[in-house]
Amino acid sequence: FTMATASATVDSKAELTALLEQWEREQQGNTQELINILTKISELVEKETEVYHKADPDPFDDRHPGRADPECMLGHLLKILFKNDEFMNTLVNSYVMTSREFSLNAAACRLLQNIMPGLETAVVFQEKEGIVERLFKWAQEAEQPLRIYATGLLAGAMENQDIAANYREENSVLVPLMLHRLRELQDKDAESRREIKRPSPRKSLSEPLLPLDEEAVDGGFEDKPFSQSKNSDEKEAVGPQEDAEVPFSSVEPENELSFRFSSPHRTSSRANSAVKTMMKPMSAPGSLTHPGMSDGSSYLRRRMERDSARTSKQKLNFSLPEPERNFSELSNSSWSEMSPWVIGNNYHLDPLTPEIEQRLILQYLTPLGEYQELLAVFMQMGARELLMHYMDLKQTNDVQLTFEALKYLASLLLHKKFAAEFVAHGGVQKLLEIPRPSMAATGVSLCLYYLAYNQDAMERVCMLPHSVLSDVVGYTLWLLECSHASGCCHATMFFSISFSFRAVLELFDKQDGLRRLVNLISTLEILNPEDQGALLSDDEIFSSRQRAKHTCMALRRYFEAHLAIKVEQVKQSLQRTEGGAPIHSQPYYKAVSYSREQVVEMMEFLIEYGPLRLYWEPAEVFHKLSCVQLLLQLISIACDWRTYYG
Repeated sequence: FTMATASATVDSKAELTALLEQWEREQQGNTQELINILTKISELVEKETEVYHKADPDPFDDRHPGRADPECMLGHLLKILFKNDEFMNTLVNSYVMTSREFSLNAAACRLLQNIMPGLETAVVFQEKEGIVERLFKWAQEAEQPLRIYATGLLAGAMENQDIAANYREENSVLVPLMLHRLRELQDKDAESRREIKRPSPRKSLSEPLLPLDEEAVDGGFEDKPFSQSKNSDEKEAVGPQEDAEVPFSSVEPENELSFRFSSPHRTSSRANSAVKTMMKPMSAPGSLTHPGMSDGSSYLRRRMERDSARTSKQKLNFSLPEPERNFSELSNSSWSEMSPWVIGNNYHLDPLTPEIEQRLILQYLTPLGEYQELLAVFMQMGARELLMHYMDLKQTNDVQLTFEALKYLASLLLHKKFAAEFVAHGGVQKLLEIPRPSMAATGVSLCLYYLAYNQDAMERVCMLPHSVLSDVVGYTLWLLECSHASGCCHATMFFSISFSFRAVLELFDKQDGLRRLVNLISTLEILNPEDQGALLSDDEIFSSRQRAKHTCMALRRYFEAHLAIKVEQVKQSLQRTEGGAPIHSQPYYKAVSYSREQVVEMMEFLIEYGPLRLYWEPAEVFHKLSCVQLLLQLISIACDWRTYYG
C-alpha cells in the first residue's frame, strides 16, 4: 500500500461522500443536476472497476469485490453506496421505476449496471414489482444508451432461474432481437475493418482461418416447456452436477428495502425475518459453506475463490511465434499493447462503444443458453458462427468481449446437438488458439469442462487428429498449473471426467500429468499448520479444501481408469497362456466408467491373478513423487474439517 495508493483511496472515498452529500441537497432540484451527480458517481465507480481488474481477479469470482479483495477501493465505494438507504431506494424506486425522464432513467440504469458486482440481484429483481417488465420494454424499444443498459440489467435478473422461467415469453421475443443485433454489430465492425486496418497486438499472425460455414441450421426441434433441460425427462442438454444450492427463501415484503451492511444471518427487529439487503454479503457465514453462493443463480456463476497463493505474474504464452515473456519484462508501451488481450482495459459504459454493447448482450444471452426451448432459436440464428468470430482475439481485440462470448458458448455446449456442430466445425481448434495467460483462457476452462461432461461431444473430440487432442490435454494442464482458481478447478473437473477416455489418459501420462495434478495438493497452504487460523480467511480455507477435494476425486478416477487397463492386460496375458475367449479392448475414443462394485472386483482380480512381481507404472510414479505421505497428511487434517460442506 504505497502513499500514492493511500491518497488515491482517500480521494475516491471523499469524492463519493461529497457527491452523495451534494445529492442530498439537490434531490428536490432540477433533473439535470441529478443526472450530473449520477454520472459522476458512475464515472468514479467505473474508474475503480478498471483499477480492480488490473490486479487480474478471477473472472468467475462473483463475490462482492470488497470480500474478494478487502483492500480494493471498488469494494469500499460499493459499501458506502449500499449503506446509504435513502440514495439506493431513490435510485431504484424513483429514477428507474417511476421517472419518465429518459436521461434520468439512462443515468440511473448505468449506475445500477456499474454496481452489479455488489448487488444481491434476487432482492432487486424479485422484490420490486414491475422492474423486470420495465427493463424488457426498454431493452426492446428505448433509444440508446438506455436500451443496452436495460439489457445488461436483464442479464443479472435472468441469472435467477425463477425469474427466467417467469418471463419465458418475453425472453422468446428478446433473444432473437439480440442475436440479430449482434450480427448487425459484427457486420458493421467487419466493414469498418475493411476501411481502416486496425493494428493487432501480435506482430505475426498464424495461418488464415477457414471461412465460417454459413449454412442454415435445420429447425426441426420439438417444442419443449421452458424448463432447464437438465431437470427434464429428455436429457438433450446435460448440466454438470453442482453442490446443492441454497434455495431462495421468501420473506415478508417490506415497504422499504434495507440496504444495511449486514451479515447474512442478521435478523430484523420488527419481523424476526432475514434483513433484505441489496448488497452481497461481505463476510463468510459462520460455517464454511460455499463462499459467494447466491440464491438460485445459474450454474454458470462459478463461485470460485481467488487463490491468494497463485502467482499473479505468470509467463505470457501467446503460442507461436510469440516468445514467452513475463509481465514484469514488458515495457509500458508493450504492456499497453497487450493488456486488451490479457486483462482488458475498458470498463466505462459511456461513451457507449460497440464492444460494450456486444458484451452486455452476451451477458444477457448466457444464462438463457442452457434452456432447451431456446435452442432452436440459437441454432437457426447462427449463434455458433457468431461465437466463432468472438473467440478470435485478432477479430475482437477485446479480451472481455471474448470472455463473455466463451461464457455464452459454455452454456450452449450443454446441448448435444450444438456441441456436435461446434466440434465438427473446428470449434475446439479455435478454443486452443486463445492466448494464455488471459481472462479468455480462464473462459476456455469452462468450455473444456462442459465439453468433457457431454460424453457424445467428448467422443467427437477424441476422434479429432491426434495433435489436436494432444493440444487439448496440454492446454488443460497449463490451466491446471497457471490459471485463476476457477480455471484450475474446471481443468481438474475436465480430467476427472475424461480419464474414462483412454486417448486422454495416455496423453495425460505422456505430458507428466500426474506430477502436475498432485502439485495442486502439495502446494496447498492448509497443509502448513502455521498458515491455519488467523493467517487464512474463511474463504481461502474453503477454497483450499475444495481444491483438495476435486484433486483427490480426479486422482481416484485416474487410478480407476489405469486399474481397468492393468486388469485387461493381465486377462490378455492369461488368455494367451491358458486359452479362453479373446479379450477385446475398448476403443480409445469411447468412455468407460465403472461402479464401485466393479472397481472392487477388479482390485480383487489383480490380487488373485496378477503376477507376484506386478509392475504398475502409475503406482510406481505415485510412490516416487512421495504422494502416499502427502495423502496421509491430507487425510489427517481433513478429519478436523467439521464445518466443511463442500
